[in-house]
Amino acid sequence: MNTENPGCLTGAARAVALVVVLPVRLLWDALAWCLRQLWRWLLAPVGRALGWLVHHLLVIPLRWLWEWVLVPVAKVLWRVLDLLLVTPLRWLWEWVLVPVAKVLWRVLDLLLVTPLTWLWRHVLGPVVRVAGAALLWAWRIAGRISRAVGRAVRWVLWNAIGRPLAWAYRVVLTPVGHWLRRYVGEPVAAAVRAVRAAAREVRRTLFGGTR
Repeated sequence: MNTENPGCLTGAARAVALVVVLPVRLLWDALAWCLRQLWRWLLAPVGRALGWLVHHLLVIPLRWLWEWVLVPVAKVLWRVLDLLLVTPLRWLWEWVLVPVAKVLWRVLDLLLVTPLTWLWRHVLGPVVRVAGAALLWAWRIAGRISRAVGRAVRWVLWNAIGRPLAWAYRVVLTPVGHWLRRYVGEPVAAAVRAVRAAAREVRRTLFGGTR
C-alpha cells in the first residue's frame, strides 16, 4: 500500500465516495420525507387503534392464561426436564464438551485468529478507516447538495408553473369571471326569473289561483 502521500489517497477516496453516495443521499432524503408523512397521517393513528384492540382482545386474555395455566404447567414440566435432561447435559458440558472446545480454540487461534488479527491491524484497518472517513465526508457533502437541489427545484417549479398560473388567475381568469358573471350570468338569471314569472301568470290565467 502506498502511504507516502496520504492526502492524495484521501482526496481520491472522497471524490469516488461522493459520486457513489450523492444519488443514495438524494433518494434517502426523499424516502425519509415520504415515510415521515406516512407515519404521521396513517401508521401512527392505525397503530394506536390496533394497540388498543390488541391490548384488550389479546394481551389481557393471554396474561390471564399465562398466570393461571401456563406458569403452573411450566413449573411441573421444568422439574421433569431438569431431572431427565438438564442435569445429564450439564455433566456432558462440564466434563466432555468444554475440554474439547478448549483444545479446538487453541488450534483455531494459532491457525486462523492470529493471522486474521494481524491482517486487520496492519492492512484492512487503515483502508477501512480511510474509506469510512471519505464516506462520512461524502455523506455530509451530499446532504448539502441535496438541500441545494431541493431549493433549486422549488425555485424552478415556482417560476415555471406557480408564478405563471398565479399571474393568469389574477390577470386573466378573475376579470373574465367578473365579466361573465356581470354580462352573461346576471342577464341569464334575469331571463330565467322572467320566464318563471310569465309561466306562473299563464298558469293562473288558465287554471285560476291566488295571485
